[in-house]
Amino acid sequence: MRIAAFLFVIVLAICFMIFSLNNADERVNVNKEPFADGKFHNVALAEIVFWSLAAGVLLSAFLFLIGYIGQSYQLRTARKRIRSLENEVTILRNRTIEESADLLKGLDMKADQEQVSLGKEPDQ
Repeated sequence: MRIAAFLFVIVLAICFMIFSLNNADERVNVNKEPFADGKFHNVALAEIVFWSLAAGVLLSAFLFLIGYIGQSYQLRTARKRIRSLENEVTILRNRTIEESADLLKGLDMKADQEQVSLGKEPDQ
């Protein structure tokens, strides 16, 4: 995946360089109207494209960072839960068979009582 991302960046840089070379003498006027008053006069088109590309890269990096932080939090939470469940399994493994059987009988009795309270016959 990193190789694909690296190749994409290389292709993007090559496309930008080709565009800049083909439009090196192209000048434009830029209107700043939605953000501020005024205009930029006689600005190189390659410069406009470069700053647009840089803004896109920064915005996508910011969005990636937000997603990465959220996923790392979820991963940390899941790892803690897995660790606690593994500890619980280890504790249950270390119990004697008789103790585990008593616990299971207690669970069976509790399930039977719940079925009786719901109006069902307990399984025999």
